[in-house]
Amino acid sequence: MAEILSVQQIKFEIMAHIKEFGANFSDWYVGISDNPKEALFDRHKLDPAQDIWMYKQALSFTACKTVQRYFLTSLKTDGEPVEAGSDATDCVYLYKKSPRTVP
Repeated sequence: MAEILSVQQIKFEIMAHIKEFGANFSDWYVGISDNPKEALFDRHKLDPAQDIWMYKQALSFTACKTVQRYFLTSLKTDGEPVEAGSDATDCVYLYKKSPRTVP
């Protein structure tokens, strides 16, 4: 099972990930899902070996919304704001957009 992280921990890890790969915030998509692997590989069509991605499990859906809102509004990443979700919707994911990915 994934380690459950706080809002601040997730923000820090996402920032470190983006900084590591030297991209502009607008080159990244930040989303929320109850099944981040399905979202990344089925919905957004990422190649797990070639694309840059990660996901983190949060304490709650509300925590996920807080993280996503911060990246979408303050740092201007791409993403579709998620306003409704169940208690199981507890993962924040991100990926670096490429010509092969689907928003």
